[in-house]
Amino acid sequence: MRGVILAISLCFLVGCATVSVVPDETTVETRLSVNQSKLRQASLDYCDKTVTAGWVEESSGVSGLAQMLMHGRETVTNPDTVYATRIGATTAAPALVLAKIASDAADARAGLETVTREASAVLAGGKDQTANRGDIMSFERALVRAQMSHRSFAQAFNDVSARADLDVSPIALEVDRLAASIDKARSIADRLADRYAAIEPAAS
Repeated sequence: MRGVILAISLCFLVGCATVSVVPDETTVETRLSVNQSKLRQASLDYCDKTVTAGWVEESSGVSGLAQMLMHGRETVTNPDTVYATRIGATTAAPALVLAKIASDAADARAGLETVTREASAVLAGGKDQTANRGDIMSFERALVRAQMSHRSFAQAFNDVSARADLDVSPIALEVDRLAASIDKARSIADRLADRYAAIEPAAS
């Protein structure tokens, strides 16, 4: 996905739409600002949700390494296994674990689709409208969090299905539905990035 490395490395950058001082352009810029703020806020809300719901660890990645250095940790837990451990994928009753995975995967998909709708609204605005760099980065960060959540669910599903004497196909389908939503979001993120790249030189 184009720009995902930039999105991770600069995930805390917050940009603002600049309202033009030219009267004829003020209405257009204000409208863009509303669209952009909705996309960015939805993205930030989704990122927060993935952490508060326990689908991903806030301390993973760079901050996890920092904790290891500061607090003397000799090992860093694989982030893909944290969720599985938390819900007891290898220890708790399989039916309960499977129900939890299905519910969380459905919630993750619904949240991502909300963010994707906001991104689609920006694309639907026409060639004269585009999200700025901060909006795109926020959307891509939400997409990364969705991918991390999907890996967590898939790991937990693999762990519990290995010992479950149950039909696990409905849960597998729910996890696959999240993957499909991620693919759709990735496509829209690429289109937003392409439009920004095309418009930015002209605006400079």
